Amino acid sequence: MSTQESVIKSGETLLIVGAGETGNLVARHITERGYHVEATTSPRDAVSRVSNGEAGVILLDLTAGQTSLDLADTLMGLPSCPPIVVLDKDPTVERVVAALRIGVVDYLSIGDGESEIVDRLTTHLAKAQAAARAAQLRREAAPRARESSNGATSGLTGLELNAARRMLIIEDVPILLSSIELNLVELLIRRAPSLVTYEEMAQVAFPTTTDVEHALRLLRPHIARLRRKFESVHNTRWRIANFRGQGYVLQRIGAPVSINVPKRIQPARGERVVE
Repeated sequence: MSTQESVIKSGETLLIVGAGETGNLVARHITERGYHVEATTSPRDAVSRVSNGEAGVILLDLTAGQTSLDLADTLMGLPSCPPIVVLDKDPTVERVVAALRIGVVDYLSIGDGESEIVDRLTTHLAKAQAAARAAQLRREAAPRARESSNGATSGLTGLELNAARRMLIIEDVPILLSSIELNLVELLIRRAPSLVTYEEMAQVAFPTTTDVEHALRLLRPHIARLRRKFESVHNTRWRIANFRGQGYVLQRIGAPVSINVPKRIQPARGERVVE
């Protein structure tokens, strides 16, 4: 199995620790929904599997008396522990509170019903699967982010570019780019933290257009959409800043920029000014 397949499979795997009768029934339904299930009754084996990244979600089954909540505390202490869901027969308020304090993401009871238990576990697995795929994309994007096909390099924390997939990953959020947006991003990354003039961006976006003013008018909606994509990422540390009459800078918020423009040109109408 390739590394990529292994990463994706781990995100699709439910590890049941201490499976009782209900846990076994749940396992069958989870498998029918297309996910992979592994089971163990050994705390040592559970620690080993989690340490090796072999699970996307852990179901800690307390119903059969083969394990205890203490194992959740042990697993949460590992360097990388997936979400833990607890299944209990007769949960007490004290036990639920203790589990939540440890850091489990969900606490299920047999009284919730088999369908509800399976649905909630499926939701957690879907999130784990998406996270595993995003992590794989980040790994694939890293070499491209360091050196793109145009020679642009990036050691920019929180910002990764996969030019082959036309994908920009901002703070772990993948953003799809148009071909023109990709050309603009590569130029901004290559020049960061220095300013790129309007003319330079128009030339990269529309290399066959000889009328500069026309190229600048064409550029306006593309750069506006690209900037909105940056702004759509919650708590992003990056923005494309516009400097009136000069151009744009790929800027880490709060970091200094370098503005060295040989000649001034007028900004496109309607551009936001950064003071």
